[in-house]
Amino acid sequence: MELDLIKHATHELCEAGGRDELCQVLDGLFARMGIDQYAFIHVDGLVLGRGTPVMVSNFDAGWQALYREHRYQCIDPFMRRVRRCALPFHWAEVTAESIACEADAAFLACARGHLIDTHRGASIPAHARGEQLSSLSFCRYPDNRHGREIGIRDAYLLSGVATTLHLRIGQLAGSCRSASLTRRERECLLWASRGKGQEEIAMILGLRPRTVRFHQENAMRKLEAGNIAEAVAVATALGLL
Repeated sequence: MELDLIKHATHELCEAGGRDELCQVLDGLFARMGIDQYAFIHVDGLVLGRGTPVMVSNFDAGWQALYREHRYQCIDPFMRRVRRCALPFHWAEVTAESIACEADAAFLACARGHLIDTHRGASIPAHARGEQLSSLSFCRYPDNRHGREIGIRDAYLLSGVATTLHLRIGQLAGSCRSASLTRRERECLLWASRGKGQEEIAMILGLRPRTVRFHQENAMRKLEAGNIAEAVAVATALGLL
């Protein structure tokens, strides 16, 4: 039964056209599996502390806003575990390690304040697209004493869903960013990726150096990159070059 639900949801995720449709699929899947809450978090491993994480979740709206605004992916002990381990894990493993860390304890207390049971959940890492990484997490409500107990088996069962979400979010983001980059912006990034400076690129493309700089700065802004090297790295990871 569960495998059929997961198979059907995976197919629907592949066809989803945006965040709202992804949420609808996940809402249906987890409700049928008896799982209260879920959060899919997608971040760029190249610039982990810079960009705003993409979240697809039914967690408390206030918690989601805090997480995005303050880039909690940089301090989240569960995301720290995701970055160093490719295997699914139960949250109890992490919370046991975090007791002695004041910063981790404060983060977990804040999460519990937003109705997230940090002891009864699991996370599935996904490292399947360039330098980007994602985590699919799910848990029970703290006051749900009769609900489904989350186990590591659930995490392994849902591993395919996590990977599919990771790839689909990457595809949707890549399509959006690809459409927003002009031909000249991509050309200027491409030649920069081959070690050419602005004056050399200007000669190759028949442009003025300041025009090359203009296109590169536009590309950096669109890709949320702090410098040209970062823009090249992000564009490469997204398959734009």
